Amino acid sequence: MKKPEPKQHIPQVDKVLRHPAIAETCQYVRREILTRLLRIELQDLRDGKSDIYEVGEIADKVRRKALSLLEPRLKRVLNGTGVVLNTNLGRAPLPKQALENLSETGQHYCNLEFDLETGRRGERASYIEELLSLLTGCESAIVVNNNAAAVLLAVNSLAQKREVIVSRGELIEIGGSFRLPEVIESAGGKLKEVGTTNKTRIKDYQHALSNKTGILLRCHRSNFAISGFCEEAGREELVELARKSKIPLVEDLGSGAITSFYENIGSREPMVAEVIQKGVNLVSISADKLLGGPQAGIVLGDRKLIKILRKNPLYRCLRPDKLVISMLESLLADYLTPNYEDTIPVLAMTKATAKEIKTRVEAFVQNNSELENLKLTIKQTSSKAGGGSLPETDIASFALVIHAPVSASKLAKLLRNSSTPIIPLIEDEQVIIDFRTITKSDERVLLDCLRCIDQVAFLPQDIRPENGAIISRSGKHSKSIIREEI
Repeated sequence: MKKPEPKQHIPQVDKVLRHPAIAETCQYVRREILTRLLRIELQDLRDGKSDIYEVGEIADKVRRKALSLLEPRLKRVLNGTGVVLNTNLGRAPLPKQALENLSETGQHYCNLEFDLETGRRGERASYIEELLSLLTGCESAIVVNNNAAAVLLAVNSLAQKREVIVSRGELIEIGGSFRLPEVIESAGGKLKEVGTTNKTRIKDYQHALSNKTGILLRCHRSNFAISGFCEEAGREELVELARKSKIPLVEDLGSGAITSFYENIGSREPMVAEVIQKGVNLVSISADKLLGGPQAGIVLGDRKLIKILRKNPLYRCLRPDKLVISMLESLLADYLTPNYEDTIPVLAMTKATAKEIKTRVEAFVQNNSELENLKLTIKQTSSKAGGGSLPETDIASFALVIHAPVSASKLAKLLRNSSTPIIPLIEDEQVIIDFRTITKSDERVLLDCLRCIDQVAFLPQDIRPENGAIISRSGKHSKSIIREEI
């Protein structure tokens, strides 16, 4: 039978809107929004992008699209990758107290830029500056959106239209293909490379100095390492050169370790306090890496230089809002307490021993042997700090291995499409979940999802529950726990 011409069979808008599927959905989505979605669908018909002509099917498609828009795209997932600072999964999970403070601050007005003592305008990051001074010994500090913004602000404030001297071995590229040279140029600085990829000596910096030099920039290789036939100018040498030449030394330390905690896992990550004590003028770090907080960049160091950064109009474009300030205040306050290693999730996950993790995985396997289609075993593995931090450090760990009567890729897809998405790894055609990044509270959620996959995903297709958005008895809409076919 010949397919009808689409333009001759496009239903009227009012006719589709009167369909029961649309009328019912008006309880949850405004009618004018449904109308707009319907017009988009009908336009797709005119353009040949859709082949659905029947009124009921069109109404149902619009209903499902509308209800899906009520579902937040940003949602909780279970991180089974063993990468503690997984950039794709939001990096650092935040401390409980920071989130409680966020809820209180976010729902109400707050004294973001109001001094309660004097009744006058105040500085939004003054408490953070006080905390950082105690924790690192810095004279002053400023907070911006992220560490790239911190470098951008420092270069723009101190070396606009002037030379920024950087070793060729430190011209890093960060996530999303953003490169340090591009950040420097965007900030108005003129990049001046010195040395070679594997060897840069202090004399290379000395020969590069001129009356056009704005800053010396030292960059921490947070996501790679150079070994073998290599050499670099020491921090002390650069500090002395900066002092003699009266040119600021700025160090992009990146990872954000403010304690010696990471020595516990065999890594000697430079600490902010050590760098400042050695005389580096400004240090920039990420708040959402080893520090364990929200996304933010922090510049610490000399009071006079921080004052210059703060007066730069660009700072107003880069400064964080009350929510980030609230979380960062709470996080830094946690570092003042004796048990900070347990209250800050990034530190707690990293601190856990392989033996402790193995015990948890074994208990999980032993307590859940009733699954019919899924078989659970245990496997030794290694975790990573992630987020471009500690690139050479492997952390011994143990993982849950999930065996199923489907391929590893299909099983991984089922896990990703659970009601709470589970992000596993595939190693040697095995689906594994590293328990280093699975908290104890995650275990119940993980079990519920595995049970549902076990009961539903392997049923004959014609008797599975309907996929997609559904309406609950409470009137709220939700997703079925399995949202894609195998």
